[in-house]
Amino acid sequence: MKILDTHHHLWDLSLRSYDWIKELPPDESEKISNNFLHEDILNESISNSVTETICVQAHQSEEETDWLLEIADKSELIKGVVGWVDLKSQKIEYALDKFQNNEKFVGVRHVLHDESNENWIMDSKVLNSLKILSKRKINFDFLVRPNHLKYIASVYEKIPELNGVIDHIAKPEIANNKFEPWASDIDELSKIGNLYCKISGIIEEMGEGQILDDVYQYSSHIIKSFGTQRIMYGSNWPVCLIKNSYNYVLDLAKNISSDLSIIEKEDFFFNNGFNFYK
Repeated sequence: MKILDTHHHLWDLSLRSYDWIKELPPDESEKISNNFLHEDILNESISNSVTETICVQAHQSEEETDWLLEIADKSELIKGVVGWVDLKSQKIEYALDKFQNNEKFVGVRHVLHDESNENWIMDSKVLNSLKILSKRKINFDFLVRPNHLKYIASVYEKIPELNGVIDHIAKPEIANNKFEPWASDIDELSKIGNLYCKISGIIEEMGEGQILDDVYQYSSHIIKSFGTQRIMYGSNWPVCLIKNSYNYVLDLAKNISSDLSIIEKEDFFFNNGFNFYK
Protein backbone atom coordinates (compact mmCIF):
# COMPACT_ATOMS: atom_id res chain seq x y z
CA MET A 1 0.00 0.00 0.00
CA LYS A 2 1.30 3.43 -0.97
CA ILE A 3 1.56 6.02 1.82
CA LEU A 4 1.46 9.78 1.40
CA ASP A 5 2.45 11.68 4.53
CA THR A 6 0.44 14.88 4.08
CA HIS A 7 2.03 16.76 6.96
CA HIS A 8 5.66 17.15 7.92
CA HIS A 9 8.04 20.04 8.40
CA LEU A 10 11.66 20.87 7.74
CA TRP A 11 13.77 23.54 9.39
CA ASP A 12 17.33 24.77 9.59
CA LEU A 13 17.85 26.75 12.79
CA SER A 14 20.93 28.44 11.33
CA LEU A 15 18.70 30.17 8.75
CA ARG A 16 15.82 31.42 10.93
CA SER A 17 14.50 31.31 14.46
CA TYR A 18 11.37 29.31 15.29
CA ASP A 19 10.06 31.07 18.37
CA TRP A 20 7.24 28.61 18.91
CA ILE A 21 9.80 25.85 19.57
CA LYS A 22 11.39 27.95 22.31
CA GLU A 23 7.96 28.48 23.87
CA LEU A 24 7.34 24.76 24.36
CA PRO A 25 7.96 23.16 27.77
CA PRO A 26 11.74 22.60 28.10
CA ASP A 27 11.50 18.81 28.00
CA GLU A 28 9.61 19.05 24.69
CA SER A 29 11.57 21.92 23.17
CA GLU A 30 14.92 20.17 23.58
CA LYS A 31 13.69 17.20 21.54
CA ILE A 32 13.11 19.30 18.42
CA SER A 33 15.66 22.11 18.84
CA ASN A 34 17.77 20.63 16.07
CA ASN A 35 17.94 20.92 12.32
CA PHE A 36 15.53 18.62 10.49
CA LEU A 37 16.46 18.49 6.84
CA HIS A 38 15.55 16.63 3.67
CA GLU A 39 17.91 13.75 4.33
CA ASP A 40 16.22 13.20 7.68
CA ILE A 41 12.67 12.94 6.33
CA LEU A 42 14.02 10.82 3.46
CA ASN A 43 15.52 8.36 5.94
CA GLU A 44 12.28 8.22 7.95
CA SER A 45 10.26 7.69 4.78
CA ILE A 46 12.48 4.88 3.53
CA SER A 47 12.41 3.18 6.94
CA ASN A 48 8.61 3.36 7.07
CA SER A 49 7.80 2.68 3.39
CA VAL A 50 6.33 6.16 2.88
CA THR A 51 5.98 6.88 -0.83
CA GLU A 52 5.52 10.66 -0.99
CA THR A 53 5.14 13.62 1.35
CA ILE A 54 3.68 17.09 1.68
CA CYS A 55 5.99 19.56 3.42
CA VAL A 56 4.15 22.24 5.42
CA GLN A 57 5.38 25.65 6.52
CA ALA A 58 6.47 26.11 10.13
CA HIS A 59 7.65 29.73 9.91
CA GLN A 60 5.40 32.58 8.87
CA SER A 61 7.61 33.97 6.14
CA GLU A 62 7.82 33.85 2.38
CA GLU A 63 11.54 33.19 2.77
CA GLU A 64 10.88 29.82 4.38
CA THR A 65 8.41 28.96 1.61
CA ASP A 66 11.08 29.81 -1.00
CA TRP A 67 13.52 27.55 0.85
CA LEU A 68 11.06 24.66 1.08
CA LEU A 69 10.25 24.92 -2.62
CA GLU A 70 13.94 24.86 -3.50
CA ILE A 71 14.29 21.64 -1.52
CA ALA A 72 11.13 20.14 -3.03
CA ASP A 73 12.32 20.92 -6.56
CA LYS A 74 15.28 18.60 -6.04
CA SER A 75 13.30 15.91 -4.22
CA GLU A 76 11.56 12.85 -5.59
CA LEU A 77 9.95 12.33 -2.18
CA ILE A 78 8.27 15.71 -1.59
CA LYS A 79 5.16 15.93 -3.77
CA GLY A 80 4.25 19.45 -2.68
CA VAL A 81 4.75 22.37 -0.32
CA VAL A 82 2.09 24.14 1.73
CA GLY A 83 3.61 27.59 2.15
CA TRP A 84 2.83 30.91 3.76
CA VAL A 85 1.70 34.26 2.42
CA ASP A 86 0.60 37.36 4.29
CA LEU A 87 -3.19 37.14 4.27
CA LYS A 88 -3.50 40.78 5.29
CA SER A 89 -1.28 42.11 2.53
CA GLN A 90 -2.72 44.00 -0.42
CA LYS A 91 0.15 42.56 -2.46
CA ILE A 92 -0.79 38.94 -1.82
CA GLU A 93 -1.35 38.27 -5.52
CA TYR A 94 2.27 39.14 -6.29
CA ALA A 95 3.40 36.48 -3.81
CA LEU A 96 0.92 33.95 -5.18
CA ASP A 97 2.03 34.66 -8.76
CA LYS A 98 5.60 33.88 -7.74
CA PHE A 99 4.76 30.70 -5.86
CA GLN A 100 2.29 29.38 -8.41
CA ASN A 101 5.04 29.39 -11.01
CA ASN A 102 6.32 26.37 -9.11
CA GLU A 103 4.22 23.25 -9.68
CA LYS A 104 5.13 21.95 -6.21
CA PHE A 105 3.38 24.85 -4.50
CA VAL A 106 0.13 23.16 -3.42
CA GLY A 107 -1.37 25.32 -0.70
CA VAL A 108 -1.22 28.01 1.97
CA ARG A 109 -1.29 27.81 5.75
CA HIS A 110 -1.45 30.41 8.50
CA VAL A 111 -0.93 29.61 12.19
CA LEU A 112 -4.40 30.77 13.16
CA HIS A 113 -4.32 29.47 16.71
CA ASP A 114 -1.39 31.73 17.61
CA GLU A 115 -3.23 34.93 16.73
CA SER A 116 -4.25 36.98 19.78
CA ASN A 117 -7.71 37.58 18.32
CA GLU A 118 -9.73 34.37 18.25
CA ASN A 119 -11.70 35.64 15.24
CA TRP A 120 -8.64 36.84 13.29
CA ILE A 121 -9.74 34.89 10.23
CA MET A 122 -12.91 36.99 9.98
CA ASP A 123 -10.91 40.18 9.31
CA SER A 124 -12.05 41.67 6.00
CA LYS A 125 -8.51 41.64 4.56
CA VAL A 126 -8.06 37.98 5.47
CA LEU A 127 -11.43 37.02 4.01
CA ASN A 128 -10.56 38.85 0.80
CA SER A 129 -7.30 36.88 0.59
CA LEU A 130 -9.14 33.61 1.17
CA LYS A 131 -11.48 34.56 -1.68
CA ILE A 132 -8.40 35.04 -3.86
CA LEU A 133 -7.12 31.60 -2.84
CA SER A 134 -10.49 30.12 -3.72
CA LYS A 135 -10.58 31.78 -7.14
CA ARG A 136 -7.07 30.55 -7.86
CA LYS A 137 -8.01 27.07 -6.61
CA ILE A 138 -5.28 27.15 -3.96
CA ASN A 139 -5.82 24.87 -0.96
CA PHE A 140 -5.88 26.28 2.56
CA ASP A 141 -4.77 24.46 5.71
CA PHE A 142 -6.69 25.52 8.83
CA LEU A 143 -4.35 25.27 11.85
CA VAL A 144 -6.81 25.84 14.67
CA ARG A 145 -7.98 24.79 18.11
CA PRO A 146 -11.57 23.84 19.02
CA ASN A 147 -12.53 27.43 19.86
CA HIS A 148 -11.82 28.44 16.25
CA LEU A 149 -14.08 25.88 14.57
CA LYS A 150 -17.11 28.14 14.60
CA TYR A 151 -15.19 30.66 12.52
CA ILE A 152 -14.38 28.06 9.87
CA ALA A 153 -18.14 27.62 9.46
CA SER A 154 -18.48 31.38 9.03
CA VAL A 155 -15.70 31.43 6.44
CA TYR A 156 -17.55 28.85 4.34
CA GLU A 157 -20.76 30.84 4.53
CA LYS A 158 -18.87 33.61 2.74
CA ILE A 159 -16.49 31.53 0.60
CA PRO A 160 -18.21 28.19 -0.06
CA GLU A 161 -15.82 27.09 -2.82
CA LEU A 162 -12.64 27.31 -0.72
CA ASN A 163 -10.81 23.98 -0.77
CA GLY A 164 -9.72 23.49 2.83
CA VAL A 165 -8.37 20.96 5.30
CA ILE A 166 -8.36 21.02 9.10
CA ASP A 167 -4.91 20.19 10.46
CA HIS A 168 -4.43 17.88 13.46
CA ILE A 169 -8.19 17.25 13.91
CA ALA A 170 -8.31 20.82 15.35
CA LYS A 171 -6.23 19.88 18.40
CA PRO A 172 -8.98 18.73 20.80
CA GLU A 173 -8.19 18.72 24.52
CA ILE A 174 -7.36 15.03 24.68
CA ALA A 175 -5.26 15.53 27.80
CA ASN A 176 -8.40 16.77 29.60
CA ASN A 177 -10.69 14.19 27.98
CA LYS A 178 -12.79 17.10 26.70
CA PHE A 179 -14.95 15.86 23.84
CA GLU A 180 -17.57 18.59 23.55
CA PRO A 181 -18.18 21.04 21.97
CA TRP A 182 -15.34 19.89 19.68
CA ALA A 183 -17.30 16.81 18.54
CA SER A 184 -20.48 18.72 17.70
CA ASP A 185 -18.58 21.43 15.85
CA ILE A 186 -16.71 18.78 13.84
CA ASP A 187 -20.04 17.17 12.97
CA GLU A 188 -21.34 20.45 11.57
CA LEU A 189 -18.17 21.25 9.62
CA SER A 190 -18.07 17.78 8.08
CA LYS A 191 -21.22 18.69 6.15
CA ILE A 192 -19.07 21.02 4.01
CA GLY A 193 -18.17 18.81 1.06
CA ASN A 194 -14.90 20.53 0.11
CA LEU A 195 -13.51 20.56 3.65
CA TYR A 196 -11.19 17.71 4.63
CA CYS A 197 -9.47 16.68 7.87
CA LYS A 198 -5.96 15.44 8.60
CA ILE A 199 -5.66 12.70 11.18
CA SER A 200 -2.38 14.03 12.50
CA GLY A 201 -0.91 15.73 15.54
CA ILE A 202 -2.85 13.49 17.91
CA ILE A 203 -0.20 12.18 20.30
CA GLU A 204 1.02 15.74 20.85
CA GLU A 205 -2.30 16.49 22.58
CA MET A 206 -2.16 13.48 24.91
CA GLY A 207 -1.47 13.95 28.60
CA GLU A 208 0.94 12.06 30.81
CA GLY A 209 -0.32 8.62 31.67
CA GLN A 210 -3.00 8.53 28.99
CA ILE A 211 -3.43 5.42 26.90
CA LEU A 212 -4.33 4.99 23.25
CA ASP A 213 -7.94 4.21 24.12
CA ASP A 214 -8.20 7.86 25.14
CA VAL A 215 -7.34 8.80 21.55
CA TYR A 216 -9.63 6.45 19.67
CA GLN A 217 -12.89 8.23 20.50
CA TYR A 218 -11.51 11.35 18.79
CA SER A 219 -10.16 9.62 15.68
CA SER A 220 -13.29 7.48 15.39
CA HIS A 221 -15.43 10.60 15.49
CA ILE A 222 -13.42 12.17 12.68
CA ILE A 223 -13.82 9.08 10.50
CA LYS A 224 -17.53 8.84 11.27
CA SER A 225 -18.10 12.55 10.56
CA PHE A 226 -15.94 13.14 7.48
CA GLY A 227 -16.17 9.64 6.06
CA THR A 228 -13.31 7.79 4.43
CA GLN A 229 -13.17 10.06 1.35
CA ARG A 230 -12.17 13.26 3.19
CA ILE A 231 -9.60 12.14 5.74
CA MET A 232 -5.85 11.94 5.21
CA TYR A 233 -2.82 10.74 7.12
CA GLY A 234 -0.14 13.08 8.41
CA SER A 235 2.80 12.44 10.74
CA ASN A 236 3.47 16.01 11.94
CA TRP A 237 7.14 15.02 12.03
CA PRO A 238 9.37 16.26 13.59
CA VAL A 239 6.94 17.87 16.06
CA CYS A 240 5.65 14.38 16.90
CA LEU A 241 9.08 13.61 18.37
CA ILE A 242 8.15 15.55 21.51
CA LYS A 243 6.07 12.48 22.37
CA ASN A 244 7.23 9.57 20.22
CA SER A 245 8.82 8.39 16.96
CA TYR A 246 7.75 8.62 13.33
CA ASN A 247 7.20 4.87 13.30
CA TYR A 248 4.98 5.07 16.39
CA VAL A 249 2.76 7.70 14.77
CA LEU A 250 2.40 5.68 11.59
CA ASP A 251 1.56 2.54 13.59
CA LEU A 252 -1.05 4.54 15.51
CA ALA A 253 -2.64 5.62 12.21
CA LYS A 254 -2.70 1.99 11.06
CA ASN A 255 -4.44 1.00 14.31
CA ILE A 256 -6.91 3.87 13.99
CA SER A 257 -7.81 2.70 10.47
CA SER A 258 -7.76 -1.04 11.19
CA ASP A 259 -11.53 -1.43 10.73
CA LEU A 260 -11.51 0.19 7.30
CA SER A 261 -11.62 -1.87 4.11
CA ILE A 262 -8.52 -2.17 1.95
CA ILE A 263 -9.89 0.44 -0.46
CA GLU A 264 -10.74 2.81 2.39
CA LYS A 265 -7.23 2.43 3.82
CA GLU A 266 -5.77 3.25 0.41
CA ASP A 267 -7.91 6.39 0.33
CA PHE A 268 -6.89 7.44 3.84
CA PHE A 269 -3.18 6.77 3.43
CA PHE A 270 -2.74 7.95 -0.15
CA ASN A 271 -5.56 8.75 -2.56
CA ASN A 272 -7.39 11.45 -0.61
CA GLY A 273 -4.26 13.47 0.11
CA PHE A 274 -2.91 12.95 -3.40
CA ASN A 275 -6.13 14.21 -4.98
CA PHE A 276 -6.48 17.12 -2.54
CA TYR A 277 -2.94 18.40 -3.11
CA LYS A 278 -2.84 17.79 -6.86
